[in-house]
Amino acid sequence: MVKGYVNDSRICEVCIQAKLKRKIICVPVQRTTTPFELVHSDLCGPFAVRLSGSAQYFIVYIDDYFHHTESTVLPDKRAETCTAAFQ
Repeated sequence: MVKGYVNDSRICEVCIQAKLKRKIICVPVQRTTTPFELVHSDLCGPFAVRLSGSAQYFIVYIDDYFHHTESTVLPDKRAETCTAAFQ
């Protein structure tokens, strides 16, 4: 099953199969045609040490068309706070 594998009773077959490599399928991605058609975002935190002032999080927005990136620090991760940061 695995090249170079020597039968070892300490290793179960499921563990061996889980480590087998899978075939990667590359599918071309169709990009957006207008600005703000698709915006990616990611929220990071909380941090043990607060950022500027009382901010414990930061959020990053990336426009798929221009690849323009904006980041903002946030005091919390409530939906209202994240939405207000984008506007």
